[in-house]
Amino acid sequence: MMTTTSDYLARLEVALRDVPHGIAAEIRAGIAEELSALDPDAAEARIAQLGDPARIAREALDAGGFVPPVPGVAGGTAPAVNPAPVPATRTRGFAIAAALTLSFGGFVLPFIGWIVGAVLVAMSSMWRTWEKAVAILVPLVLGGFSVLSSLTMWTTTGEASGGSMSGDGVPPEVSSPLLPTWYDVIWSGFWVLGLLVIPLSGLWLLWRMRGRSAA
Repeated sequence: MMTTTSDYLARLEVALRDVPHGIAAEIRAGIAEELSALDPDAAEARIAQLGDPARIAREALDAGGFVPPVPGVAGGTAPAVNPAPVPATRTRGFAIAAALTLSFGGFVLPFIGWIVGAVLVAMSSMWRTWEKAVAILVPLVLGGFSVLSSLTMWTTTGEASGGSMSGDGVPPEVSSPLLPTWYDVIWSGFWVLGLLVIPLSGLWLLWRMRGRSAA
């Protein structure tokens, strides 16, 4: 026998069938997460507060300006309905362009191209909020860490060079120009990692989008 929570979630699944995938998925995930954290009595009380799943679906449609499909009428033709125009930001084409711009826009227009891609990704409704945050913040944090580490290493190296030339009688250590120093290796590693993470973030969004329908 289905529990009260599972029965409610099943009814909610059916009620949300006409709601665009991105919005419906967020509603289902939010309610399921909330109910799973409650004991049976509290979950039953919360379900009573949420009300009929059909009402939740109707409010989601009204808030987004969507028009659900009209079922056929037996023995006749369904009345013509002019569907509300779908915003460009809810289409798969917009999402694909946004992800590709996030991945490779920075190579065309350094930094500016990446910012444009991040804005487009944030505008798209094909991804959940946490997916957008991961794709945008991970390269941003890594890039900031790379710049900070580079400045720290340059400062440390400059102080070490100044100390060796301060006249204390100790000749400065001479390194081979053919061998990279330790800070060159670390600095280069950060930038190579950044160049890999930025394209991968957009490609990861495309992978996350698989199987999702346009709004």
